[in-house]
Amino acid sequence: MGKTVVKIGSFEVDDAHLTSASEHAEGKTTLAIPCKSDPDLCMQLDGWDEHTSIPAMLDGKQSLLYKQHYDRQADAWVMRLE
Repeated sequence: MGKTVVKIGSFEVDDAHLTSASEHAEGKTTLAIPCKSDPDLCMQLDGWDEHTSIPAMLDGKQSLLYKQHYDRQADAWVMRLE
């Protein structure tokens, strides 16, 4: 799908990458949040577990994110959308 703006609390990242369910092997929509964009947000995400829902705004629409995994190669947190 491409780049999107995500806002989590007071953090805002404008270069997150959204991948639709049809593009993803597991059939889930995911959002990759690059750590270089906001290191403080990445530290917050590191402290949450995969069962904690994270309210977020994606391009102005309310969404719930769940931490899926950290991608070392991309230096990004990969979140799944529910």
